Amino acid sequence: MRMFEHPNAALVERLYAAFDAKDAASLGKLIAEDAVWHVPGTSPISGDHRGQAAIFAYFQKLAELTDGTFHAELIDVLASDMHAAALAAAKGTRGDRVFEQTYLLFLRIENDRIVEARLFNEDEEAFQAFWS
Repeated sequence: MRMFEHPNAALVERLYAAFDAKDAASLGKLIAEDAVWHVPGTSPISGDHRGQAAIFAYFQKLAELTDGTFHAELIDVLASDMHAAALAAAKGTRGDRVFEQTYLLFLRIENDRIVEARLFNEDEEAFQAFWS
């Protein structure tokens, strides 16, 4: 049995599994070609990442900046027919800096694909300090 029963909650579960597995083919099926991924702040990973190529480059930068230590673990999902909210825990290291906090990823979903994602960090100041 799946962890989440609503189709959009199951989609989020597949998103996190594909991200963890670095499965670009599966991510491409879950994220719309023209999607936008909003990351707050002014750090090197911040901004509006528009389109699959830019979103995948953002995901790659998370790995590069943390020497592959960045990991996001899904905790819970709330879903409706048009949206999903994922509560997750992020962990990673950069040199001697350690990042560990929860965040909310608010997703807009159309035709079984993510068309927009907006990141809300538990501690925005710590997020900016870690990635800058």
